[in-house]
Amino acid sequence: MMTRARVGCAVLVVVGLAVGGCVPLRGMRQVPAERVGVKPPADQAAIVFMHAARRGGTTSLFELRGSPDRFIGLLVTDTRLVHLTAPGRTRFMVIGRHASFLDAELEAGKTYDVAVLDGPDVDEPFVLRPVTPADARPIIQHCVASCAWVENTEKSEEWARRQWTSIQRKKEHDLPKWESRANRPMLKAADGR
Repeated sequence: MMTRARVGCAVLVVVGLAVGGCVPLRGMRQVPAERVGVKPPADQAAIVFMHAARRGGTTSLFELRGSPDRFIGLLVTDTRLVHLTAPGRTRFMVIGRHASFLDAELEAGKTYDVAVLDGPDVDEPFVLRPVTPADARPIIQHCVASCAWVENTEKSEEWARRQWTSIQRKKEHDLPKWESRANRPMLKAADGR
């Protein structure tokens, strides 16, 4: 039989988890699915980034078009977010322990899906990969069906500002190696819906 003190402690833990539910989201805020719009305005493109990697951990996403680089948001496993941007050519970056990249050719009015997946090794623990409408990988289908939607808050934006020097150092270290690869992944205009 549980004592009254143990019951009280258990209730406090449950309430703490419910109230502090955003803590595991690393400053991002969960958004009800009915509030998420994935259809972009006619003059923009929408990219749905989904964290389907099973290694866990937090990743940060950036768009490398213009200066400074644009912080998109933070993703933990089984979360996703929508990013609106101008059509045309751009590059995205995911940061974990190291940086990985994805070039994109985006068409106005289209929505694209990009997965954060487990990378090949410790030097590239996470990678960005295009997801086509016909992608049947179970890990992708799981995320499309059930990953939680999130959006930035002042807390996640502040995190990016505090980490800016470290992020830029990783980008400068890893981008030349990535650019030297022959078969870099590319999100093509035709991949949109």
